[in-house]
Amino acid sequence: MHNSHSVKRTVLASALAATTTPLLAQNLALEEVIVTATKRATTIQEISGTVNVVTGESLEKFNALAFGDIEQQTAGLSLISPNARNSTIAMRGISLDPEAGASGVVSVFWNDQVIRTDVAFSQLYDMERVEVLRGPQGTLQGRTSPGGAINLITRGADTSVSDGYVEATFGDNDGINTQVAWGGPIIEDVLGVRIAAVYDQNNSNDVENITTGLDDPESEAKSARISGKWQITDNLSSSLVYQYFDRDIEDPKGMSGSDSLGIRPTLDAEDKIALGKTNDFGELDYDLYNLKFDWSLGELDLVSITGWTDSKKFSGTQNDRANYVTDPQSLTNQTALTDVNTFSQEFRLSSLDNDFWDWMVGVFYLDQETRTEFVSHRSVANGPNPITGDVSGISFSSFGAIPVDRKEWALFTHNTFYLTDATSLEVGLRYTDYDSFRRADVFYGGLNYVPAFYPEFLVPIIEEQLEASFPIEGVSDDFQSTEEDAVTGSLTLRYEWSDATTVYAAYNRGYRPSGISINPTPSVQFLPNGEADLVHDEETSDSVEIGFKGRYLDGRGTLNGAVYYQQFDGYFGFVRGVQVLNDLGEPEDISGGLIHNGDASIWGVELEGQFLISENWVAGGAFSYTKGEWDDGAEAPCNDRESGEILGFCDIGGENLGGEPELTVSLNTEFVMPFTATEWYIRGLYKFTDDRDNTDASAGIGITRGSFESNQVLNLYTGLRSSDSTWDLSLWAKNLFDSDEVTYEQGPDQYDLEASGGSYTQSNIQAERTIGITARYNF
Repeated sequence: MHNSHSVKRTVLASALAATTTPLLAQNLALEEVIVTATKRATTIQEISGTVNVVTGESLEKFNALAFGDIEQQTAGLSLISPNARNSTIAMRGISLDPEAGASGVVSVFWNDQVIRTDVAFSQLYDMERVEVLRGPQGTLQGRTSPGGAINLITRGADTSVSDGYVEATFGDNDGINTQVAWGGPIIEDVLGVRIAAVYDQNNSNDVENITTGLDDPESEAKSARISGKWQITDNLSSSLVYQYFDRDIEDPKGMSGSDSLGIRPTLDAEDKIALGKTNDFGELDYDLYNLKFDWSLGELDLVSITGWTDSKKFSGTQNDRANYVTDPQSLTNQTALTDVNTFSQEFRLSSLDNDFWDWMVGVFYLDQETRTEFVSHRSVANGPNPITGDVSGISFSSFGAIPVDRKEWALFTHNTFYLTDATSLEVGLRYTDYDSFRRADVFYGGLNYVPAFYPEFLVPIIEEQLEASFPIEGVSDDFQSTEEDAVTGSLTLRYEWSDATTVYAAYNRGYRPSGISINPTPSVQFLPNGEADLVHDEETSDSVEIGFKGRYLDGRGTLNGAVYYQQFDGYFGFVRGVQVLNDLGEPEDISGGLIHNGDASIWGVELEGQFLISENWVAGGAFSYTKGEWDDGAEAPCNDRESGEILGFCDIGGENLGGEPELTVSLNTEFVMPFTATEWYIRGLYKFTDDRDNTDASAGIGITRGSFESNQVLNLYTGLRSSDSTWDLSLWAKNLFDSDEVTYEQGPDQYDLEASGGSYTQSNIQAERTIGITARYNF
């Protein structure tokens, strides 16, 4: 018996380089999108799981210039950058605060190479496609994750065809984005190269700081990439990709609130006004190297992928955001430098086009060394000034280092059994070994400033008392190293119901290793069990998904859908603002927040489709509904204490899981009107995001809002291009109706609480309406 899958894969192999976008075919049908989510070239319709693809063409059509713009083109995915230092990804209602320090819910890859989330949040240019894999990834992907995975695939070098483009975009947000790319053969059919580069600048968050005088913040990024391909023999090929990136962001923090002392201005989030005496900033630069070998050995295929990442992130944060410490000599800011080196290696050996059993085995290794060095300045006063509320006081500095290292190695296998012409069974298994190390030490840095009213003879005494509190050992020897292992996997049954529809049922297991909340603060000693209360257990999850893939009306329409249920044992929750009572019964901050475990469950429904209405009109959309709740009996640290409790615990059973919206919808359409030598087009991109909880209000301190309102964003594009797509000129408006809902809010800082009881929150709003123009020339 020879099943139809062999014929399909032969076609796919030849088509992979030719098409990866849903273009219009001559018979008025959507061409199928080819992906490598299963480490083999296949179509979305043949994958037994939910995979969304944003093609390079779609990124260009909708002027997606940065990683965060991908969120607009799909549903059930959140790409969040609340400030210049931190970024996080959430999927299927599963999220994690970027300050938590635990393994992320979504793994990110660049050309199949593991990268950190902050590296992913950079400019997009010369992209082949972005693959979004939903649900637990416990078999094939380089890292196990409970929410999903994202693979960024750049355009590679070609040994036979030359092409390139030049593009320039200008926006009324002081935005300039210029891109250039060219690729082609150096030696025909043997050696090819491709180079690409981007320069991007805009007005950052457009927040004015009325204290420092900064009224025109700027974000500037530049990147370049070179790719090479070498067809060594007919059966052996190699590719090398190198990418450089550098970005600088001025990021003053917009404030919202009314000063209870009646001195500072009353502000709304829409005012975009900062009050801090210094401006927050973020600098990121990295180098990515990716080396791949693909060797066909008769009926076998051997693939090697070697990755190296060197990234540096330098940031500055003002901790007195509302400027209650008014003396400029009484410093309250901090800086941090994070240096990360990551090496990864994967080998995969797979069979090719067997009649009954296609198999894959592999080994994966990761070595990641992270070191964060910081300098923190703090002001200490004997209470606020009774008239002005000023809490300027003695200012001192501390410095420290937090090394976090992780090594992982894994063995994995994935097998497909073709039981009949219409039925296949997929079985995957992965064993992963984790070896982790972390440490945190804080040292006294010295006095910055002592107010003049202190007698000079007291200065040495003050310094001696401050220095006596250091060093602080944030992670002691007993908790610095952990070793653990896990077995994850998948089981899927797929059935071709008809020529148009395939149905499947899948089971997947996800895993995240244990860890510790790093809190280099003396307050830890007052926890009931001391440092042991900072440790969190591992998290496992089991997911069941039932779905279908459909291609209808002779290929003019596609519709894919799934319903899923995921049960968590030890889900990672995270709370900020938690306080513990000291020996005098006074509350003290656990400044870094606490990770806690609890059982939880999530279920949801996802739909995605596209329809070719006519030869010149196409429409598509995605729908996601997810509902996540803590199970009965789950508890989280909080500030509501029973009598005699040092650290409070609140019942959270039945409460929402994380801060993700339950319902999101993404819709898009394009209409083209052809003329003799040109084409006029109009496009629309719409995104609805339901209301959601504010996880920064979890501890119940201050005036932080408990939830965010739903928001709707509509982008509109229109333009003229040549019929052969050689040139394209477009006019666009993003957030056409100027939606201005608050999207992020953090409660009053420690100086605000001390001076006024808590008057201001730090708030971000939806990016304002931007109007711009893009010109592109393809050659």
